[in-house]
Amino acid sequence: MTANAQDEKEAAVTTIREMGWLQGDIVSGADLADHIPQAAVDGVLGGKLPSHWVLISHSCSIHARAYDQAPMVEWIALKMMKKKPLGAYLNSNNPRILQLQLDEKLIFEAKIERRIWTPRSVLQSLKRNEDQKLDSEMIQTLSYWLSHSYNRIAIPDKLVERLKFRNGENIYIGLGVAIDSFLSENAHLLKGAWISFYPKEELLDATPYSVAFRLLIKPKHTAKLNELNAKLQEATNLDASEIEGLDIDECLITPLQDFTMLDAEDFTHYNSSDWLSLAEEDEGEGEGEGK
Repeated sequence: MTANAQDEKEAAVTTIREMGWLQGDIVSGADLADHIPQAAVDGVLGGKLPSHWVLISHSCSIHARAYDQAPMVEWIALKMMKKKPLGAYLNSNNPRILQLQLDEKLIFEAKIERRIWTPRSVLQSLKRNEDQKLDSEMIQTLSYWLSHSYNRIAIPDKLVERLKFRNGENIYIGLGVAIDSFLSENAHLLKGAWISFYPKEELLDATPYSVAFRLLIKPKHTAKLNELNAKLQEATNLDASEIEGLDIDECLITPLQDFTMLDAEDFTHYNSSDWLSLAEEDEGEGEGEGK
């Protein structure tokens, strides 16, 4: 490597650090266009550039002291849409699609497969989008979603069959359906959901599974805790025929700060849409892209 090339890399690291780039920073789709190969546009993006990109590399990689330690940075496409968010796509509940609510009827939507890489040095020539920014809670949600997108909850098939099944009218019913619906309707108030179950293996007889659901309310909505818990109890007050084969230990909403590391040892993050979704929503319904 020539001295000039090394100097350019060191200068890039310094400039990027001074510019303060971090995970969650947004640029317009047009600003990044010149740095994306056409093959990526065609293969990953279906031939159409998004309205925005969000930087998803970890901040420690973005600011790696040696350029060659992290020569590339990763981005995920964001589609700005003028519509109300869909509860199933908020709070990392769906491992493939994430919606971030900017306003009452304005969202960013990300799909896990719409990701590209660019040289880290590109950051020197870009400007952050100042019109639309992600707040700290949105960035935390995005980071969690990215880190768990390919994780699958290992729930025994026999338990899934008891949580969700068709009745005589060919309609899905069960505790899982009730929880799924509640999460969708109240996603704007909740930070996440967790499930605990025992035993962990398949049960081939009528022995019941013990299950517990713990839903976490966002700190700013804690005043609604009792009201929301009452709604959850009503939603999960099912006929005996709908919970056959289950011993329900609890279905409870608790403050986020009350969910401890000890709880996390027994509970697994609950991505209902990954294994218990009723159907794929019509992605075209109500779409509209802003500029």
